[in-house]
Parts: sequence; structure tokens; C-alpha cells
Amino acid sequence: MNDQQTKLGASAKKWIILVLAVIAVGLFSLFVLVKGSPRGAKIIGEGDVAPDFRLTSLDGRQVNLFDYRGKVVMLHFWATWCPPCVEEIPTIDRLFRGSSGKDFEILAVSVDEGGADAVGAFLSRTRLTLPVLLDPRHDVSSLYGTFKFPETYLIDRQGVVRYKVIGPRDWSSPDGADVITGLLAQK
Repeated sequence: MNDQQTKLGASAKKWIILVLAVIAVGLFSLFVLVKGSPRGAKIIGEGDVAPDFRLTSLDGRQVNLFDYRGKVVMLHFWATWCPPCVEEIPTIDRLFRGSSGKDFEILAVSVDEGGADAVGAFLSRTRLTLPVLLDPRHDVSSLYGTFKFPETYLIDRQGVVRYKVIGPRDWSSPDGADVITGLLAQK
């Protein structure tokens, strides 16, 4: 075998290894995506009626989504252990503080398994004022098919999901405010 053939053989082996590595990563990613999704859960999306639920707030009140019909609702799933959630939640807190007196409610649902202890400590440390609902067993997040955090649903006055955002967003930005203002303008 000459030098030219040896170089071509080594180059082909590198390409084959690269292609196999890409295929392996793709298959692994597909496995993680399928494994991470709740079995049999309907994933709620835009245009779906938001399923009703009852959760306890950090201060012990019982909260039902149905009680907010007639208002625009931001339903936000998050956790204190989730870096993108921790980055995003102050923008939701600013939105909460600026939205008093409007036909707009924010239901921030924590999926922390530590429940009130974990969330209360986080809110004290960060000085956030927004009310939080507790979903430590993931009952409501599973009802919505939510398994990636943060995830936000904007629900219109009739209880229909109009926007769904997976991942963090600056909700106090003009773009975030425009989406909410547009929903508030609809009667």
C-alpha cells in the first residue's frame, strides 16, 4: 500500500467515525426527547382550551384557573433549580408589579419538589413579590404536557391558549408587553 492509499484510508475512516458519531448523538437526543415527555399526556398548545386545575398558593390559598375566566391569564411553569427560569422570573415579577388594576393575572406555578420551603427561600433571597402556586408532584404541569422549563401559556378571556412559549423570555420588554396588550384589547 502506498502513501496515497494510506492517507485516503485514514481520511475515509475519520469521515465514517464522524458520521457514526452524528448518528449516535441524533439517536440519543431522540431517546431523551421521547423519554422526557410524559406518556399519554396531551401537550396543550395554541388554540386549545386551557385545562382547569386547582393548586395551593405559597400563602395557603386554593386557586382554580376557571375562577379567572373573563381575564387574560399568564400561566407560567418554572422551578428554582432551573437556570433559565431563575433568569426569567424577575421579568415576570416586574410585569406582575406593573399590571395591578388590569384584567390580567399571572399564575406562576413552581414545580419544585421541595414545595413551599424551596420556593419561599428563593423568593426571600431574590425579593420577588409575585404570588406562586405549588405543583411539587407535577400534576398540573403534566396535565398541560409541560416537561421543559420554563414554559408559559397566555390564555385569553374565554380560556383558550393564544400563545405558548417554551424557554425564557423577557416579559417586561416591549415585545412581551405587546403580546399581552394585544390579548387585553380583545373582548
